[in-house]
Amino acid sequence: MSVNGVYRAAGDGVVEIIATTPGSSGNSPFPFGGSGSQKSQAEGSGFVYDSAGHIITNNHVIANASAISVTFSDGSKYSATVVGSDPSTDLAVLKVNAPSSKLHPLTLGDSSKLQVGDGVVAIGSPFGLEDTVTTGIVSALNRDISSTNNFTISGAIQTDAAINHGNSGGPLLNMAGQVIGVNTQIESDSGGNEGVGFAVPSSTISSVASKLVKGEKVQHPYLGVYVQAANR
Repeated sequence: MSVNGVYRAAGDGVVEIIATTPGSSGNSPFPFGGSGSQKSQAEGSGFVYDSAGHIITNNHVIANASAISVTFSDGSKYSATVVGSDPSTDLAVLKVNAPSSKLHPLTLGDSSKLQVGDGVVAIGSPFGLEDTVTTGIVSALNRDISSTNNFTISGAIQTDAAINHGNSGGPLLNMAGQVIGVNTQIESDSGGNEGVGFAVPSSTISSVASKLVKGEKVQHPYLGVYVQAANR
C-alpha cells in the first residue's frame, strides 16, 4: 500500500490519549494538595487492540494518572481505565466503554519478518496534533533501549520516521497497515526529532498485551547478584 493507503486502512484505529496526574505547585502553601493543588497533563497516542475496547499505549504516558481520556479519529472522547501495565516493556492496556462503531482494531504484524530498509508509517498526536502521519524506513533492528525502570527492552525497532512528544504509544505500521511496533523513545540532543526513534516490537506487544488483557502480571527473568561480606 501507499502511505495514504496505510493511513486510510489504519487511521480510524489510532487514538489520542490525555492523562491527568495530580500535582502541586512548588510555591503552594498547601503541600498536600488542597485548594493550592495543580494538575498536569501528559499527551500520548495509542491504538485499538480489540473489539472489546482495549487500547494499547506506553506505560509512561499513563503512569500515575488520576484520569485518562481517549479521543477517537472522529473527535469522540471517552474516559478510560487502566487494565494493566508493564513498566519493564513500557506498555499498558486501557479499556474504554465505547460502542462498536467507534472501535476499529488494528492487526498486529510479525516484527520478526522486518528487514532494514522496509518502509514504515507512524500515526499519532505529536504536540497534540491528532492524526499526524509520518513515514520512513526501518533504520536498524534488535536495538536495546531502557525502560523507565531501567529494564532493558530488547529487539527494539529503530526508525527515521519523525517521532515527537505525543507520538508515544502510537503504532508504527508496515506498508500492509499492520502494527509492527509501538513508538516509545527518541534519541535526540535537542529534545525533538532528529531521525532516530525506537519502537517496542510487535512480538513483545503480543506477548505482553495478551497477559495484561487477562489481568495477569508479566514476569521478566533477570540475573541478580547478592553480595555478602565474608567472615574470617
